[in-house]
Amino acid sequence: MQKFLSLFNLQNIPSFPLLFGIGGALPFIFLSLGIWVCTYELKLIALYNLINYSVLILSFTGAVHWGAAMVRNDNDYKSYLISIIPALLSWFLLIGFIVNYLIIFIILIILYLFIFFIDIKTVREKKLPQWYLPMRKFITIIVLLSLGSVCMAINMKVI
Repeated sequence: MQKFLSLFNLQNIPSFPLLFGIGGALPFIFLSLGIWVCTYELKLIALYNLINYSVLILSFTGAVHWGAAMVRNDNDYKSYLISIIPALLSWFLLIGFIVNYLIIFIILIILYLFIFFIDIKTVREKKLPQWYLPMRKFITIIVLLSLGSVCMAINMKVI
């Protein structure tokens, strides 16, 4: 286990955030696999749930910045603004203006990359703990591979 943690630079992350973070990534794995292997009806359920779960987790990743700004007693608007962007932009995907699933998943990938690069900047500014970035990197890779595999499934007409 220690080799696995050191391979991905996860050994300095507190146990509970790491455990819960990886646990939060499991639905991405299982739902994206379901899109590849389940019956058509279950694929649609997995697709719908993956979109909703992706939006939920994007909201959470933005909320981290709101919480950190509150703890710092930050009066600057930037952290608060950055914290609501993922929720608002991903919510836009749910309200039905975009009906092409491939476009929805590409936008989700872009939003996850956007908030990850914001996280890099925030950790470098020492506004979030140093251990946060390796964990986010590991989880973001899982999320991007999962969402990317769904893009492939859509493109290959698996769903």
